[in-house]
Formats: sequence, C-alpha cells, structure tokens
Amino acid sequence: MQIDWWTFGLQTINVLVLIWLLQRFLFRPVKAIIDARRDASEKLLADAEAARNAAQEAVAAIEARRKDFSKEGEAILAAAQATALTERANMLEQARQEAARIETEAHKILARERETQRHELEAQAGELAVVMARRLLDLLPADTVTAALLEALAQDLAALPAEARRELAAAERPVVVTTATALSADAQTAWQERLTQLLGKDARFTFGEDPGLIAGATLQGPHTLLRRNWRADLDRLGRSLTMPVPPSHE
Repeated sequence: MQIDWWTFGLQTINVLVLIWLLQRFLFRPVKAIIDARRDASEKLLADAEAARNAAQEAVAAIEARRKDFSKEGEAILAAAQATALTERANMLEQARQEAARIETEAHKILARERETQRHELEAQAGELAVVMARRLLDLLPADTVTAALLEALAQDLAALPAEARRELAAAERPVVVTTATALSADAQTAWQERLTQLLGKDARFTFGEDPGLIAGATLQGPHTLLRRNWRADLDRLGRSLTMPVPPSHE
C-alpha cells in the first residue's frame, strides 16, 4: 500500500482546521450554554433552598405565634375566670349583706310592733285595773277608806325630818286634818292621840271636812302639806298607763 503524504498532510490539516472550527464555533458556545444552564440551575436550586428555608422559618414563626396566641388565650381565659369568680364572690357578699340588713330591719320592725302591742296590752290592763280599783274603792265603807288614808298620812308624818315635826308641834295655829267625810268624835279623839304620839303633846289639831277630796285626806301646817288622795292617784296612774308610747327609732 502506498501512502500519499500530500493527501495525508492535507487531510490532517483539514482535521485540525475542523477541530479548531469545532472548538471555536461549536464547543465553546455549547460549553457556555451548558455553563450558563448549570449556573441557572444552581441559582434555581439556591433560590429554592432559600425559599424552602424561608418557608420553614415562616412556618416556625407561625407555630411560635400560634403558641403565643394559645398562651395569651389561656391567660385571657384565666383572667376572665378569675374576674368572674371575684364578681361572683362580690355579688354573693352583697346579697348576703342585703339579706342580713333586711333580716335585721325585719327583726327591728317586729320588735317595735311587739313593743307597741305590749304597751297597748299593758295600757288596757292598767286601765282595766284602775276601773276595777275605782269600783272596789266605791264599794268600801267611807270610814274604812278614811281610816286607811289617815294611817298613810301618819306614816308620811313619821317620815318627816325631826325639825319639820318640831315646827308643826310648835306652830301657833293647830295642824289641820281634812277628810272627804266628817270624822266622828271618837275617831277624832283616836286620831288626835295617834298624831300626838308622832308630834308630841304640845301639838294641836283640828279636823275638817272637804267632800271635794273624794277618797282623800290632807294634813296641813304653816309650812307643811301632806296629801293622800286615792281617787287622784288612780286617775294619775290610769293616765300614765294609757299614755301612748313614742315610736322607737332604732
């Protein structure tokens, strides 16, 4: 086989030229395109990774916010429950105080009503007692009533200070004993002796009658007046028992 070196050389040159042309006009642009696409892919991957990281961070932030919201909600709920319990306790306390006030006021009103009823019953009983006493007094013999009144005057006379009794005994005028009905001579003598024992033998007495006394008797000296009057005492007692009781302002 015979080699044509010119042909071989030309073909070699053609191959080299072709390789140079391919290198210059094909491989470099293709490589540039590949590099550009690789860079774009890497950028896309980096952007995707950044987006994924951002999404994860956003999810974490949302989760943290959700937890904060949950804690805040629990705190708000706890505060609301505490406020409700406090208000409920305050309302119960106010209701208890109001009930206690109403109960106390009711007890006061009931006590006043009972007190009023008691005084009314006492007044009625006192009035009835006075009426009965008056009727019994009217049934007693006049001499018996007069004797009892004079005995009461004698006790009052005995209770006077010694100086007052000496003044009565030494008076220029006789001591005047007045009764509603006239005393008999024997009764005057007996009572003069009784009173003389109290004032002394120098005492002088005179007895008089005054129908206006009505179950009464008096012993009067210059500066001393002793009075006993059952009728007046009964009337005064009746008025005091029937006197209205002022309302209580508790």
